[in-house]
Amino acid sequence: MTQRYVPIVFLALAAPLLAQENAATQKLTAQSRQFQEQVIKVADNVYTAVGYSVSNVSMIVGDDGVVLVDTGMMSEAAERIAKEFRKITDKPVKAIIYTHSHGDHTRGAPVFLGAERPQIWARVNFGSEARPWKEGGLTFQNVRGARQAGFKLPPEQRINNGVAPARYPRRGGEVFSSGKATNPTHFVEDERKRITVAGVELELVASPGETLDGLFVWYPAGKVLFAGDNFYRSFPNLYAIRGTPNRSVRL
Repeated sequence: MTQRYVPIVFLALAAPLLAQENAATQKLTAQSRQFQEQVIKVADNVYTAVGYSVSNVSMIVGDDGVVLVDTGMMSEAAERIAKEFRKITDKPVKAIIYTHSHGDHTRGAPVFLGAERPQIWARVNFGSEARPWKEGGLTFQNVRGARQAGFKLPPEQRINNGVAPARYPRRGGEVFSSGKATNPTHFVEDERKRITVAGVELELVASPGETLDGLFVWYPAGKVLFAGDNFYRSFPNLYAIRGTPNRSVRL
């Protein structure tokens, strides 16, 4: 009698667990719809590539060139974004602005470099989040970052990253490791700095949040704010479980 009863209890307990798993899978699948690859016209002369990379890549078209805000995570995605942007304009890249130093915003930069090297703007403390463990030769970020983002999971178990499409770096699952970041050439040292590139007037504003080296980019002519990862469709990420300093909530 016991042998007959145990399987019945097991099935009774398993059924709600399977239902919960299916519901979660359905939600994640529905979430992926917002990551459809597309270039959105945000305002006159402002375009944002969505869904190609973990982060958005934006382009402002100026008089004799363009300004990019962030460059994506991997060269493969950056190449596809560049191809779409060239359908809009063939003007050269005059400036790149990093909203912060995370690799999913910086490592696509080499794809956008032409014969004329652009200005590359960042906060003066660019890279400060990673500097302590890099100088100490620590590698825990790679391991914990791969776990956090699910880089080791097979594709059928990794539908998306919640706030971004699922992408797999090439080098063994290391977090943000595909491609090589192009170092900034110009730095914002004060809280605010106005710049003009290719006839495009911008205001760069220090905005610690996702990282201490964060920048907002304000484009007054189009009334467009590029907020980087200080704003996305989720509750603010107050602490990354891969191991980072606590993030400011003041903004």
